[in-house]
Amino acid sequence: MRRKRKWLIVICVLLVLITISQILKHFNYGTESKEAYNTYTVEKERQLDLQGKAYPREVKTYYKNNQVGTYLGVQVADGQTVKKGDMLINYKINSNKRQQLVDKINDTQHIITEVYLNITKGLNNREIQKKLIEYKQTLYEAQQQLYQYDSQNRDSMYASFDGKIMIKNIDNDSDNQPILYLISKESHIKTSVTEFDLNKVKKGDKVNLSITSTGKTGAGIIKQISELPISYEENLSLHENDALHLPESNNDGELANSKSISASPIFKSNNNSELSKYGVIIDDLSLPIRAGYSLEIKVPLNAIKIPKSVLTKGNNVFIVNKNSIVEKRNIRIKRINGDIIVEKGLKPGDKLIKQPKSTMNDGDKVEISS
Repeated sequence: MRRKRKWLIVICVLLVLITISQILKHFNYGTESKEAYNTYTVEKERQLDLQGKAYPREVKTYYKNNQVGTYLGVQVADGQTVKKGDMLINYKINSNKRQQLVDKINDTQHIITEVYLNITKGLNNREIQKKLIEYKQTLYEAQQQLYQYDSQNRDSMYASFDGKIMIKNIDNDSDNQPILYLISKESHIKTSVTEFDLNKVKKGDKVNLSITSTGKTGAGIIKQISELPISYEENLSLHENDALHLPESNNDGELANSKSISASPIFKSNNNSELSKYGVIIDDLSLPIRAGYSLEIKVPLNAIKIPKSVLTKGNNVFIVNKNSIVEKRNIRIKRINGDIIVEKGLKPGDKLIKQPKSTMNDGDKVEISS
């Protein structure tokens, strides 16, 4: 009896030890097998920092123009503020020339009226219709000549916009030489972005400005982004200037020492490894900025960029909540210059699992290391 009781006690002790061992093994296995994941917190991309310079929105050069009339002198002083329509330069104009154009219009209009009267009387044939077309063309050309004459006088004598005067040479005796500049009061800002940042900005984006020399701050709006890189535009401008100096034709109508100019030139960069830069114009400024001032420009970016390590096949991510439960979510992305930009599906503050296992499922509880 005692021996049986002894064996029974031994068996019970062994069972207790085995049970404890299994329990400890279970807890140790769970701790060792449960992998801790790193996370990535979603945030908007930081602002884009640029440098720029203020330029007048408009600058117009007024040249001496003998076609308008006899040059009498300027009607403004250097630094003077003027309004649109103010007279800047005075010419003695030959009024007979304009009257001749007006008379030509009136005479032609009268002839056309007479033709229509004849048509109403039954005098209508192919010859009359042909003459009517010719008279209408003559009237149109005369009206265009009068318009161009008035436009030339107006553009050569009067302010085209509000601004300030900068005298160049009021005593200039040569035709087609600059007399003065009209500089608009309003400024806009010119800056540039590299090809890597081009897709981060768009027309209409608001930007924050800071004048480098004074520290004054303000805001503006991106009004224009160039389609061509700055280097191409500079070369294109030089190409166009060369095209303006084509040789004149000889007596036979052929060009002497002419060189063919391609309509679509291919320009060679000094360094093909350089990043292309694109011109950007910022306008609608909230503060006055003098032309020539340098500025720091900050473009707020609303884009969300995520690392490749959080993506699974099919553009899915696992979002972990405060209770360490994961949610599997499909997101819409686009890839720009190697960056992964989220278009839809995430918001700032979301925590994403890095390097999720292929066995991870929606609703799993995970351990987070960071």
